[in-house]
Amino acid sequence: CIDCDRDLLSGEIEYFIEKAIKSYSGFTAEDVIFEYAICIKCAERLRKQMSAESMQSIQDYFSQEVNFMDRMQTMQANPNNPTEWMQRCLINGSNIEDLEEYQIYAHCKGNTLITSHMPYMISGVALDKIAGLLSDETLDELDDFMNNHFGPPPELMEPLPKRRVIPI
Repeated sequence: CIDCDRDLLSGEIEYFIEKAIKSYSGFTAEDVIFEYAICIKCAERLRKQMSAESMQSIQDYFSQEVNFMDRMQTMQANPNNPTEWMQRCLINGSNIEDLEEYQIYAHCKGNTLITSHMPYMISGVALDKIAGLLSDETLDELDDFMNNHFGPPPELMEPLPKRRVIPI
């Protein structure tokens, strides 16, 4: 776990993986912007640090923007192929091949992918919209998380942009 250093592969601990990817138009190359695993306990603690206003805004946004029927049909049509579940943005339906930035979210236990409502992919455009819904308090908490785990030493650090790590 990125936060508590628990060994996640050898045990029965559930955890989440978040991976941010940048693609380059006209090229097959991709860069991983960041990638981490966080145990369910630490993820819940991070989620609780988000303001109630931000959590409500995210829930409202998902209920308005996610087509849960399309999602269910994709999952049922490809029950043993979770890679197929991540070919389109969960929120706006953008094809992964057309995106410059996107994030993938997965739920795991030990070395097994749990295929309930995850894995899924969210486009950078949708993440920017979500980030715009967050309170300054929540953005500060998420910045602190990113800076603590991915930033340079504090004495050399400038704050990272207020977006991208959104534990949904």
